[in-house]
Amino acid sequence: MDCELAWGQKGYVKADDVMERCCPLCDSGAHLEIYREKGPIRIVRCGGCGLIYANPILKEPGKNYWGDERCYYEEAKLLFNGSARHHRDPNYLQDLRIIERLKPEGNFLDVGTNMGFFLRHTAGRKWNVFGVEPSPSLSEMARKYFGLNVMTAYLAEAGFQDEFFDVVTMIDVFEHIVEPKGMLRDIRKVLKKDGILFIKVPNGNYNLLKLWMAKMTGNLGAYDIFDSHEHITHFTHATLNRILEDSGFRVDRVFIGRPIQVPVWYKYVGRYYQYPSPWAMDAKNYILRRVFYWISKAEFLLRLGNAGYFAPNIITVAVKN
Repeated sequence: MDCELAWGQKGYVKADDVMERCCPLCDSGAHLEIYREKGPIRIVRCGGCGLIYANPILKEPGKNYWGDERCYYEEAKLLFNGSARHHRDPNYLQDLRIIERLKPEGNFLDVGTNMGFFLRHTAGRKWNVFGVEPSPSLSEMARKYFGLNVMTAYLAEAGFQDEFFDVVTMIDVFEHIVEPKGMLRDIRKVLKKDGILFIKVPNGNYNLLKLWMAKMTGNLGAYDIFDSHEHITHFTHATLNRILEDSGFRVDRVFIGRPIQVPVWYKYVGRYYQYPSPWAMDAKNYILRRVFYWISKAEFLLRLGNAGYFAPNIITVAVKN
């Protein structure tokens, strides 16, 4: 058993492992290549609507997370026993503060729950909490270690009644979805008329900024800029708004998500641990992310509420039309 490769996130992919696709927003086949990662995977911009997406993609990108439970446990055991925090906890708590201001109680569904790192923070709050996670190993761990009510299923298979949920969340999930419009149709079906959809995604324009900086500094080969083995659609403020509107939602408000300070344990011990590494181990990137975040707040104001290039993550709250 090779736990170091548990997440399926390293190395190049083979040509036989990928499939071509049209634009998941407007279905156009016309595109312009921006960059290439992981061998055959291209990052392209749609010639019809401007969406940035990976093409081709892995045939089953979601199964990057269908690994062995024992390997995942090694990645996160200090979280399960309560002796460490998750490196994304500050982000998760920011998300919940926003949601709680808007919908402090009711039925709450998290789509793509993973091991439950986000959903565990709903404990003690007023929501009636559910999760769906298709990975058998990850959903079992969410139940086993955090006691969460998580179903091993895709949302379309979960059997929830129509208009059941007051809140539906996708936290760092929407960029993984092969058919994002289909996912939004499924969510719209189970969301109440006055419910809210809370989505957080990496900002596609921020990735373009990182790509430009890597080229300018001669460090292009040092980064996995687009995470293209799993992040298959790269939404900007404009394209996220458009896909929501095309799917029967109205964007109610937009926020800039704080930066995710990715741990760098793998550089030293060969594994991607879930808990934060000391900031000094990656001081340059840690500081740059913080600086860009504060620049993005000013940029957001200057652009009259539109996220630009410096925003690391885009948070959108949408309601049904």
